[in-house]
Amino acid sequence: MFTMWMLAISLIMLPVKTYGLGVKPDAGTTAEAHTQAEALNKTVEQMYQHVLAGDINRVQVDLQQVDTIFKNSELQKLTTVEGIHALSESIIEMKEAVARVQLDSDQWLTASAKLRMAADGLSNTKQPLWLQYYKLIREELSQMKTASEKGDPLAVKQAYERLQTHYEIIRPAVVIQRKPEDVTMADSWLSYAGGLVNAVSPQPGQIQKMIEQGEEMFNSLFGKKKDYPALAPLDQVNGSWPWLIWAGAFIIAALVYTAYRKYRGEKSSIKKMTPKW
Repeated sequence: MFTMWMLAISLIMLPVKTYGLGVKPDAGTTAEAHTQAEALNKTVEQMYQHVLAGDINRVQVDLQQVDTIFKNSELQKLTTVEGIHALSESIIEMKEAVARVQLDSDQWLTASAKLRMAADGLSNTKQPLWLQYYKLIREELSQMKTASEKGDPLAVKQAYERLQTHYEIIRPAVVIQRKPEDVTMADSWLSYAGGLVNAVSPQPGQIQKMIEQGEEMFNSLFGKKKDYPALAPLDQVNGSWPWLIWAGAFIIAALVYTAYRKYRGEKSSIKKMTPKW
């Protein structure tokens, strides 16, 4: 319950003004697709408010409307195949949360927050809500660094878990607005960092370097600085070569999978992508 209200407060307190890179739509984008995206975003925002109010009946009505808009839209003109899949998966996740016989309040709120970020990311290319999470994520990286310097591995792990939760909320929107390789790099860093902080015997030196890499990576993802490698070269990390090899293999596998999905999407020439329930 505490986690649910902390998440609700963090979303409500987000400032109206945002900063970041605007994503320009393709030349083939139609006015109709933009109108549909705006309608979807408005409905999802309304549903999110009903979630906060605990009104399950109105949430169900809103979700049906979201489903209808998505199935009869041309939203694929506004993003990539990966972006449409991310949006579809967010809708499915919300449906699963609402369909549970006994509602899980944390899951319900998290699913609605993810869908809210995704819908906003599709319709709001200049000032998307997900960019406002930059401060939260940087604070959590700072907390990880401070805890590591104090020799407190439990606090490092707790800060990492909060960061991971926030990233999962914005990830669908990130997929919609960023390049597949940028998403792959962020996913890889999360997995790499998770391996380090959950190790039986965490190595402070490796964790410090991992945090620095995370700072550079998230700066790039949020459009704050130029892109930098998320993983240090082998000769810069003593004794960490097993993790680096694993992380490198993860990146390669993810890139191959991303390319395969894009190839499949282009080959099938699907004009409208609808979620499978």
